[in-house]
Amino acid sequence: MSRLTIQSLQRKRRQVQMRSWEFAKLQSKLPSTVCVDVGASYYPHTSWWFFLDVPTVNWIAVEPNSQNMSYVANWAWNSKIEYISTGLSQFGGLQTLFVTNVDSGSSLLQPVIPKSMKHRLGEDGEKYFFPVHEIEVETLTLESLFNRFPNVPRIIKLDTQGSELAILKNVFEGKDSPHVIGIEIECSLLATPLYQNSPRLWEVAEYLEAYGFELLFLDVFPRSNVAKKISRNPREVVNECDAMFALRRDIVVELSLESRLTLFGFYITNSFYKEAIWLLEDDSDIKTWLVSQELSLQDLLKLLNKRL
Repeated sequence: MSRLTIQSLQRKRRQVQMRSWEFAKLQSKLPSTVCVDVGASYYPHTSWWFFLDVPTVNWIAVEPNSQNMSYVANWAWNSKIEYISTGLSQFGGLQTLFVTNVDSGSSLLQPVIPKSMKHRLGEDGEKYFFPVHEIEVETLTLESLFNRFPNVPRIIKLDTQGSELAILKNVFEGKDSPHVIGIEIECSLLATPLYQNSPRLWEVAEYLEAYGFELLFLDVFPRSNVAKKISRNPREVVNECDAMFALRRDIVVELSLESRLTLFGFYITNSFYKEAIWLLEDDSDIKTWLVSQELSLQDLLKLLNKRL
């Protein structure tokens, strides 16, 4: 690992510490959770800073590009890290991986740039994708990872260039409760996505809402329109987003206390502090648990209100 990368990891570690130190006592008491980062290249997903420093968290980093995973050997957080070097797919088994010119664009779906979308990539945008070469890779299913941690609440981040929804379908369709509490998923916002058969945001939202999830937030990434014959200050056209979904409160209330505590942590780590306050005020089981763990409800409410 280069000195620059080590320094970057140390900086990220300090950033996590600055955000989480006030929650340290709560983090030390939380029950088990599984955090699955699918598409885990280069750095840990520090947006989940709250779970990174929970000792009872099993953090699973899934990434077939092993050359991008040196940070695993220098894990600096209290969660327990496990690296899975195979990809995930809906059905598992041998799959074709389309390896793009920049490997972070690689996907189980073939990059196909429609004529109507080429101008959205910029002058050199196609060089990110092409040339593409195909390799055969062995894949697992998300369910096979979950089976190792039965009945434990889970949160998932998926960034797999278009195959995210297919991977999720493996644990929802025809199954009992997958114990998934929160999902962060990359989605295309283009009318015609750049990967063949890739779903759009509305398709992902429609699917997850049918399983009791609600959309909480969109982090939208625009791509500059650099066509020559437009105004000097062109608007940026939306390209893709990270969409955050959480299990609805009326559904999670029927689940275990552990599931509700995972939802509480998911709210905190994504800065939904008002949602966390409302959950804390409404859930008598969480209040009882706080007392049993010698944690102060008022101190926690005060901390959350301070972060609003």
